[in-house]
Amino acid sequence: MTDSMRLPDKFESSMRELLGEEAEAFFATYALPRTSGLRLNGLKVTPDQYARLHGGGGQPIPWAAGGLYTEEEDRPGKHLHYYLGLYYIQEPSAMLPAELLDVRPGHRVLDLCAAPGGKSTQLAAKLQGRGVLVTNDNAAERTKALAKNVERAGAAGVVVTNEEPGKLAEAFGAFFDRVLVDAPCSGEGMFRKDESMIREWERHSAERCSAMQRDILREAARLVAPGGKLLYSTCTFSPRENEGSVARFLAEHPEFEVERIEAPAEWGLGPGRPDWLTEEEKAGLSEERLASLAGTVRVWPHRSRGEGHFAALLVRVGEVPSPPAENAEDGGWRFPPLAAPGVDVPPAAGAPKGKGVACAKPAKGRTAPSPEREMRDKLIAFAQEALPAWRPKGRLVARGEQLYLQPDGLPSLERLQLVRPGWLLGKAMKHRFEPSQALAMGLAMGDAARSLRLRSEDDEAIKYMKGETLHPAPERIVGADGSPMPGKGWVLVCIDGYPAGWGRWDGTLLKNELLPGWRWI
Repeated sequence: MTDSMRLPDKFESSMRELLGEEAEAFFATYALPRTSGLRLNGLKVTPDQYARLHGGGGQPIPWAAGGLYTEEEDRPGKHLHYYLGLYYIQEPSAMLPAELLDVRPGHRVLDLCAAPGGKSTQLAAKLQGRGVLVTNDNAAERTKALAKNVERAGAAGVVVTNEEPGKLAEAFGAFFDRVLVDAPCSGEGMFRKDESMIREWERHSAERCSAMQRDILREAARLVAPGGKLLYSTCTFSPRENEGSVARFLAEHPEFEVERIEAPAEWGLGPGRPDWLTEEEKAGLSEERLASLAGTVRVWPHRSRGEGHFAALLVRVGEVPSPPAENAEDGGWRFPPLAAPGVDVPPAAGAPKGKGVACAKPAKGRTAPSPEREMRDKLIAFAQEALPAWRPKGRLVARGEQLYLQPDGLPSLERLQLVRPGWLLGKAMKHRFEPSQALAMGLAMGDAARSLRLRSEDDEAIKYMKGETLHPAPERIVGADGSPMPGKGWVLVCIDGYPAGWGRWDGTLLKNELLPGWRWI
């Protein structure tokens, strides 16, 4: 028992047995404040830009590019820059797995157990808009936060799914260069961060969690391409769920090997501990493969400034295949120049039936265009007027009245539960196209024909983020070069140079189009 909280007797005795002389230093951390941090969004802001905006940065988190430690008084969730997606508030140790996965632009990446989306936004930033990211969670209620966090980050080439791992394996096969499995676990590493995890731990045993992990890893193995990498992580100290789960995986999957994680000494990470495994858990492994588990890593709160975490990097042995040809499904279509003539848009898998855009009555003797083509043409008309510098790439798909831009190169997603089949561009209404908040967040200020440029310290910025109508002087509605832009229409509202959302300008007032769920509280 510590001076700050009551730990379960079973947990305390187990940790004392494992840590021996280090146990006192370990338990002393429960009397210290929990660690907290934020991670800069590499899709939007660099560390230098952030430092200029905030009059300096914070202390860097050693293992995370753009990661900064925060203090309780910083309250980063209250700043407008959080709402603009310039950073994600994340526990420092939770930033480690995505860093270790070695994601690069052009990779095909899967985040298998993704909600609420912190690691997905980190992976998206590493892709830099090139490649594919599929982010999944099997709990439907958690995918809402997942989709919103991805959209706030301005991550365009992302598909959000709500599926069991086995269904994804059936649909994709060995498709992904990188797979992240941040597995459900007993959560021992989070006791200091959230004391409610202690009650959860008492209800959910390590044995039950390790069985879930085994099932998830079996399906995850099917999703990794030859030469690809699988990162397995937990936020627990339990050897059964850490080295034990990896040992069982290696025994079942001889095509995978542990890639040793070489961490600089200043990170303070501990090695994996194969010596903590039971004889049953060691069964089926050669001495060499068992010893390789020492190449996994642990974050200990008494050694590093972070909560408890475990990570193992696994490589599927085999020749790396050539990059696949771009998607050429029937009806597939890459987004053309904005002036291109109309073409039909394929509906997304799972699109509601009979809910397309209403068609105008064709002239006598002419064939009516398809609802999907009308939707596409409304998008083109909007983009030509409001986003003349925008040149997106991908495959346009329709889902009811909504249009999405899907990354190229995907197999058929027809049998999957799709939360977002791609970047949500907006909705084709009867007489116009209405852009989405997700579209605004994925743009740059210079993409817009008209923008209103505010500063975070301006009262107008707070009013906009609260959903209020604004009354800017007409000369403040400007073009990409900053000069006044006459006329009416859609305006991209930007704060400190970053998109915040849409407004509609009528020459006198700017109607606020910020959705209630996106407003500043």
